[in-house]
Amino acid sequence: MSEPRKPSKAEIEAGLKVLRRRRLIFWILIAVYLPMIYVVLDMSGSDKVTGIFFGFWLFFVTIAANVVAFSKCPSCGQFFHMNGMIPMYFRNCLHCGLHITGDEKRNKFEK
Repeated sequence: MSEPRKPSKAEIEAGLKVLRRRRLIFWILIAVYLPMIYVVLDMSGSDKVTGIFFGFWLFFVTIAANVVAFSKCPSCGQFFHMNGMIPMYFRNCLHCGLHITGDEKRNKFEK
């Protein structure tokens, strides 16, 4: 049996760039929640309209959370944020320890 091919530095950087972008969108969606609800409630004065906006926000944040959770690590090919059934949005791969910045000094499992 042949060993799996180790990805190049450029491939790892490209994969981490995509992963960082997905994480940024996810965290922005979470940060937008309170200001959005406040503005919608203030402008509309209606709980029903606010509930509709909450439903849309919940839909998009659920999609973003799943996209981030099921993103593959460019180094090991496993899910970056999942080890088991629960996503954990740490800055290191839960399998190989690769840091989200690609900085080798910050890798969790380096020997």
